[in-house]
Amino acid sequence: MTYRGFDLTAKEGEGSATISWHHPHPIFVIILVGEEEIPYGIQKDLLCAQSPYYREEFSKPSLENKVEHVVKLPNTDVETFGCFQSFVYTGEVYNKRGGEIPDYPLLLSVWKLANKLRMAPLRIAVLDAMVERRQKTSLIPDTPLLIQAWKETDEGSGLRLMLVGWAAEHMRSSPVLRSQFAKSLPQEILSELVIVMSGLPETPAAPVPSRTPKRPLNNAIDLEQEQSRPNKRARKSDTGVIHVEDTFDVKPNAKKPPRHSSPVRRINRRALNFPSAEIVPLTPEKELGFSRDLIGRMLSGPGFWTRLVGPFKNPVDPVIDNVPNYFDVVKRPMDLRTIQTKMSKGEYTTAVEFEADVRLIFQNCYEYWTQDDPIFKLCEQLEKYFNEKWGARHKWVPSVKAEVIN
Repeated sequence: MTYRGFDLTAKEGEGSATISWHHPHPIFVIILVGEEEIPYGIQKDLLCAQSPYYREEFSKPSLENKVEHVVKLPNTDVETFGCFQSFVYTGEVYNKRGGEIPDYPLLLSVWKLANKLRMAPLRIAVLDAMVERRQKTSLIPDTPLLIQAWKETDEGSGLRLMLVGWAAEHMRSSPVLRSQFAKSLPQEILSELVIVMSGLPETPAAPVPSRTPKRPLNNAIDLEQEQSRPNKRARKSDTGVIHVEDTFDVKPNAKKPPRHSSPVRRINRRALNFPSAEIVPLTPEKELGFSRDLIGRMLSGPGFWTRLVGPFKNPVDPVIDNVPNYFDVVKRPMDLRTIQTKMSKGEYTTAVEFEADVRLIFQNCYEYWTQDDPIFKLCEQLEKYFNEKWGARHKWVPSVKAEVIN
C-alpha cells in the first residue's frame, strides 16, 4: 500500500476477517443497489467477514438462521458498489493489472460507503487509490469536492487529513494561488489549512514525476509546474477545471563573499599561542544522564520537539491507528513512552542502548511507511533534529539543583 495513513476515527472492531474457500459458503445475501434496486449477490460469510456492520446485523437472533437475506443500499450507485465488491473479493478497489484508477468523486463515494459499513481497510484502500491517482495525473480534487469531503467526513479521518494536506501544499506553492484559493474556501477549512501550512517545510516540495494528461480531468486541480513559462495567474478553462501553471521560480540562496577592509591577511595570534579546543567526550554516567534529560525534553514540551514527536510518542495500535498489518511488517515496535519508562526503571545501562532504541523508532517508520506519507517526512525531520542534539552531547552540562540548608 502507498498511503497506510492514520485514521483517528477508526474504532475497535472495524478490521476485516478472512474465510476459508476450502469450506462451503452456500448462503448468499442479495444486495439491492441504488434507487432501481439492481440485485447483486455475495456470500453471507464473506460479507460478514469484511463488514463489521453486516457482521453485527446478521448476528441478531431473528436473522441468524435465515437461509435468504435481502438488504438495500438505496444511496449507493452501481459504480461505487462495483469498487466495494472488487475490494471484498480481491482487496483492491480497482483492477491494478490494467484497470483505470477511479476518479476522485467515485473514490469519495466509496469512502462514504466504507464509513457506513464500518470497513477501515476499505477506507485505507481508497486513500491508496487517491495517492496513485495524484501520482499518475498530477491533479488533486478541486474546491467543490474538497468542501464536500470536509462536510461528509469526521474530524481526524484519513481522507480529510490527506486532502487538507494536499490543499495546503497547493496554497503554499504561490502567493497568487494562496489568495485565490483561500477566497473559495469556507472559514473552518481555511483555519485548518493555515495550521497545516505552518508545519510544511520551508521550501516547496518537488512535484511528483508523472505522466500528465494533455487536458486536466474533471473535479481536479492541476499541480504540474511548467518551468519554461513565466509566472501566470491561475485561470479557469471552459470545463471549469482550475489549471495552475509555473507558479514561482525558486531563487537560489547565494552567499555573498565577505568584504575585506584591506588586502593584508590578519593573523590569529590566539591560534599561534594555544592549541585548538578538543572535544572531550562525556563519561558513560554523564552520557546516560544526557540521555535521560533528552527523552524528558522530547516528551515534556512545549517547544520544537512537540511538533515532531506526536506520532512516535505512544505504542502503535493497529485498530485505533488504522494500520491493521503494522505488526506483520514491524517485528520490533518501539515508541518514546516505552523508552522513557525503560529509562525511569533503570533498564538502560549505557547511552548506546538508549540511542539504539530511538533509532529503532526511525527504522520501523521507514520500513512501514513510504516516502509519500506525511509521517515518513515527519520522521526524517525528527531524526535530523535528534542527530543534531546527539552529536552535540559532549557540550551537555547537567542542571544543578540548589541545596536547601535547614
